[in-house]
Amino acid sequence: MKHSNSAFYLLFASHFILVIGGGFADIKIGMFSLIITLSVVSLMLMRNIYENINWKSSRNGMLLLYSIWLAFCIAEIINPNNVQEAWNISITQYAVYPIVCALLVPVFIKKTSNIEWLLIIWSVFILIFAMKGYWQKNHGFNAHELYFLYVLGGAKTHIIWSGIRFFSFFSDATNFGVHMAMGITGLGISLFYVKNIWLKIYLAIVIIAGIYGMGISGTRGAIAIPLGGLALFILLSYHWKNFVLGLLMFLSIFIFFRYSSIGEGNQYVSRMRTAFTPTEDASYQLRIVNRKKIKEYMADKPFGYGIGLGGKAERFEPKELLPLPPDSWLVSVWTDTGVVGLSLYLILHGILFAWCAWILRFKIMNKQLRGLLMAWLCVNAGFFVSTYTNDVMQYPNSIVVYTGFALCFAGPHIDKRIAKKKKDEFLEL
Repeated sequence: MKHSNSAFYLLFASHFILVIGGGFADIKIGMFSLIITLSVVSLMLMRNIYENINWKSSRNGMLLLYSIWLAFCIAEIINPNNVQEAWNISITQYAVYPIVCALLVPVFIKKTSNIEWLLIIWSVFILIFAMKGYWQKNHGFNAHELYFLYVLGGAKTHIIWSGIRFFSFFSDATNFGVHMAMGITGLGISLFYVKNIWLKIYLAIVIIAGIYGMGISGTRGAIAIPLGGLALFILLSYHWKNFVLGLLMFLSIFIFFRYSSIGEGNQYVSRMRTAFTPTEDASYQLRIVNRKKIKEYMADKPFGYGIGLGGKAERFEPKELLPLPPDSWLVSVWTDTGVVGLSLYLILHGILFAWCAWILRFKIMNKQLRGLLMAWLCVNAGFFVSTYTNDVMQYPNSIVVYTGFALCFAGPHIDKRIAKKKKDEFLEL
């Protein structure tokens, strides 16, 4: 068990490293990340032959819920429109990664210091991503990025009336902006719960870099993540000071963008502000029209077009093809799995959020641990709000989300170890 934590750290970091590699060359990120994931799982199972690893904590609510979802996804194979190649590619984000996190995180993340190390690893990559965005803005794009813009058509959505939307190492500016917003939310809340003053200062610097990255991405929907995260933080706050602080921050952000004109001269602030008046935004209105058209196509497909075939699936040559690409992750789930699948997906995740919130509220006694876990769950809350408007369940966002859920189920076991350690130290006095 000596290096078990390092194995999961490697798995966690590998998603970010592959995204960086994808910024320079065409890398099949999904294939390589799956190979790394399965390799780590295999190593842990082989280690179990020689050492008795206690897997009890991996039998948790998250594993149960995603096993139900996996069973539904397997049943989708008999969908008449199913193409096995598309299913094989998409199942990783749908079920493999969440189940792997549900199994590994509670077993190998055993202390608050392990959670802090995950934050540090994540923060390093947030800095790298922000620096790459800065480089694109001030020094231009490399050959690979120019190919994406002018040959693959990325310029249509990245060079627009409000300016250039920078995308760092990501597949597009939307995922870049959303990931920066996830970092701002998670590190921002964690900042109040880490004890080391130098770590606090470091996280504050990374948060500033994240705000810069989110701004230059021009991703309006990203602002939903800190707002959604703060909303959950307010609901879960034990103490009135945290409640008031969270409420003030929420209202400050909302009032700044919705009711003030401060910073209107800045193209990124001005673009972000349009997210608060969606009825006046032409692109939002177009989304509404497109979703009404998609609804017509989905009328006779209660189980969808098949996993991985709900949009942009021409290369798989399915029997039927949706002519309109989905514009968000939830719409993708709907077109892939139909109203039945979307309903099940929403119900399972509603239960998952409620279960995690119950754990934090009633099963975690240690204040620091509760705060750190709350930070991860608040990231997830904001992220799932953004899935209504953006197709963001992509690398490396998904590993952060699924790790966050799994940490909540690891929480009670960590809390018991903390309590036992304090009791043992007290008895030694």
